[in-house]
Amino acid sequence: MKILVTEQSPDWINPWQTRTAHRRMGSGVLIARKGELMPGGTGEVAEAHIILTAAHVIANSTFIQVQLSDSPERYMGRVHSVLHECDLALIAVDEDNSFEEVTPMTLAKPETLPSLRDKVHVLGFPVGGDEVSITEGVVSRVEVQTYSHSHTRALAVTVDAAVNSGNSGGPVVYAETGELIGIAFQGYAGSQVENQGHLVPIPLVHHFLQGVHRGSPRLPSLGVHLQLLQSPVLRRSLKMREGEHTGVLISRVDFGASARGVLLPGDVVMQMDGLPIANDGSCVLYHRRLALISNVQRRFVGDKVPLMILRDGVEMEVEIVLATPAPLVPRGQYDLRPPFVLVAGLLFQPLSLEFLQSWGEDLRAAPGHLVEEYFSGAVEEERSECVCVTQVLQDEVNLGYFWESIGLEVVTFVNDQPVSSMQRLVELLDAAIDAEFPEEYVTLRLGRGRVPQRVVLEVAKLAEADQRIRQRYNIPKPRSEHFTPAKWLEGMERLAEDRL
Repeated sequence: MKILVTEQSPDWINPWQTRTAHRRMGSGVLIARKGELMPGGTGEVAEAHIILTAAHVIANSTFIQVQLSDSPERYMGRVHSVLHECDLALIAVDEDNSFEEVTPMTLAKPETLPSLRDKVHVLGFPVGGDEVSITEGVVSRVEVQTYSHSHTRALAVTVDAAVNSGNSGGPVVYAETGELIGIAFQGYAGSQVENQGHLVPIPLVHHFLQGVHRGSPRLPSLGVHLQLLQSPVLRRSLKMREGEHTGVLISRVDFGASARGVLLPGDVVMQMDGLPIANDGSCVLYHRRLALISNVQRRFVGDKVPLMILRDGVEMEVEIVLATPAPLVPRGQYDLRPPFVLVAGLLFQPLSLEFLQSWGEDLRAAPGHLVEEYFSGAVEEERSECVCVTQVLQDEVNLGYFWESIGLEVVTFVNDQPVSSMQRLVELLDAAIDAEFPEEYVTLRLGRGRVPQRVVLEVAKLAEADQRIRQRYNIPKPRSEHFTPAKWLEGMERLAEDRL
């Protein structure tokens, strides 16, 4: 199938508006017709014709059409399910007779991974042609890679068949049997290599389909950060016996993960699901040596997983529940509007990779202290988001505070109360402004790395300044729909309507 998409992305710099809509083309493959069983062994019956494609083809879509090769007909599609982490999506077509003479493609078995030098065919519509294109190649690599769409590390297969713009989302099949072994995506971030394509392998495709059936297609996490143990000295310091113990070191346990309290920093994870873990973080899976994350991502969020650990030289068996990944700074965000709050001309947003990439995809020109939060920041009890001042819109109410001095600061306190998230920031600001007996000032404490800053605003002038600033800078609303309007905001809205 050719996939034709109208896409409109949010503006992460000016979050109250969107960017210009544009057209995008990709490819897809029919995997179930309406009324037939969905693949994956779930027993679920498809309520519409189901097309498998890449998530980045339909990300931020506002309008979707699908078209068969060498056919003038286009059919309306809608997003059925999506898993941005491993770049997979399902499109549903509701028209009953649209594909009655088209045979859905057969998926290879869930445990199937191609071997090196296996011949494959890549099908799709490169550069938007009308006729389906078929290129041939061989498998050249099977390993965990970073997916450019989501910046998530997951299993991927590399082939030497050309994968060009428009091929994304198309099926990759065994040359001999025609079975689907993966879904093409255009490559990974920063790639300068030619004549090389990458595909989401069939184990992840089956995981996605089963996750859709379960209502939870997210990829899971152990909830810990790991360090490799390739240093003999480090292994001896952990009382690991050579020839007997191998594994990886737990350096940090995520806040909120079920592993917290069960696993401790300093523990060595030696086995998962009975599979031994090597000192380089690999295990034998699908008859080959792969990174440990490949074994984690075979499971689902909420699954119980047995581990063998070494703690102070003593072997122990424990069980944890796999968690949903929850980085301090989110990345790979699509199909949503950015959260924001505007108060006194100060624009507050949670830090995100998408905001940092406004300086460039590789983050080299982005502010160093915010890049450090992206790479090293961790969710803790007192902080679940990194809240920043991303713009200062000049007005009488904020005289003396300039973008050059307080722009891109991390908000740490409002009136000596810690700011743990955007929601908490909104609650503290609303309480200060809308109090029955408000204080004269509201004080914000900001930080850029270890350098503190302070912003003091006059409470009595904030509500009126909000309307003035919005009119001056043509901003339709002072906060995104993520946050309930405060009483003082509702009052100012009514006042503005009365003036009109």
